Amino acid sequence: MVREERSSVLFWAVAALVAVALGAGWLLLRNQAPVVMAAFVPTTTSLPPTITLTPTWTPLPTETLPPSETPRPTETPAPTSTPRDPRFHTVEAGETLFGLSLLYRISAESIAQSNDFDINTPIQSGQSLLIPWPTATPPLESVLLEINGEQVLADATNCEIITIQSGDSAYGLSALKGVPLEAIIAINRQTQESIQLIQPGDTLCIPKLLYGDTIPPTAGPSPTPSLTPPPQGPALLYPTDGAVVDTSATVTLQWAAVKDLGSSEWYMVEMRDADDRDSLPRRGFTRDQSFHVPENWRPAVDERRQMEWTVSIIQATGRRSDGGLIYTFGGQSSPPSYFLWQGAVPTPTPRPTTTPSPEPSSD
Repeated sequence: MVREERSSVLFWAVAALVAVALGAGWLLLRNQAPVVMAAFVPTTTSLPPTITLTPTWTPLPTETLPPSETPRPTETPAPTSTPRDPRFHTVEAGETLFGLSLLYRISAESIAQSNDFDINTPIQSGQSLLIPWPTATPPLESVLLEINGEQVLADATNCEIITIQSGDSAYGLSALKGVPLEAIIAINRQTQESIQLIQPGDTLCIPKLLYGDTIPPTAGPSPTPSLTPPPQGPALLYPTDGAVVDTSATVTLQWAAVKDLGSSEWYMVEMRDADDRDSLPRRGFTRDQSFHVPENWRPAVDERRQMEWTVSIIQATGRRSDGGLIYTFGGQSSPPSYFLWQGAVPTPTPRPTTTPSPEPSSD
């Protein structure tokens, strides 16, 4: 009996433990079903999708254009000068190419080139020549001179511009303004010949003169050496200034030498009728200190005329085809001198004489 009771108790104890274990297992499975199933049920791991490279078009970088320049205002072109009508000159007897160059203030080379002939070709009476207009004058520059043994600067920076009026002359302006004639000639790029041919409407610069210590120093580390002035012109002796020459004999001009002439140097004598504003100077050459004036230089009017004459030293560089000298100036011209010369008495033109016709005979 005892064994049966013990067996029964043990049975029921084991059954209770089994029931408790089953209940606990059930509860555990109800709450942790996903975890447990995951532990026992194989799962499929999803692979990540295969990346398919889709070609995409990357736009090329656009070229950045430089900033466009702001258009500048259109410049109005300067008005062009209207070409002037050409000038023509009919050559008269006794005229030379060099004389025409002085008359029109243009170089003899320009006249020869405009007419397509050589400068040494003599011009003929009646020939028509094209005279070109002179080119624009470059800006004036100050000039250092020696006047009466003293250094003088002819200043062109603030010069007085004079417009030539009728009756004006360079000599008169020189005396009126108190400026030596050589300074006016140098500053205006003139010569003793061309300054005599100024006409109304022309302009001259009357420079201011700076003497001695008023001359500004030369800029720079070393001073510029002073210019060596050209030799002075010969001193004119005879005829004396203002003399009256009435004789019909040949006039002999005389002067004093300032230096010994070189082998290629000559004296050039120039003489013109000062009472005729438009007259051109006549020129003669000699190596002596005197010059016999040709008879055809005498004025062709029966009255006293004021004759102006100068002497210059020139450097001969050759000869023209007509025998005349080709030369350059080798120094300054002498101051002009004047004398009165009685003009030639014009020879009357003989009148044609009529031959008397024979009277008819009464027979």
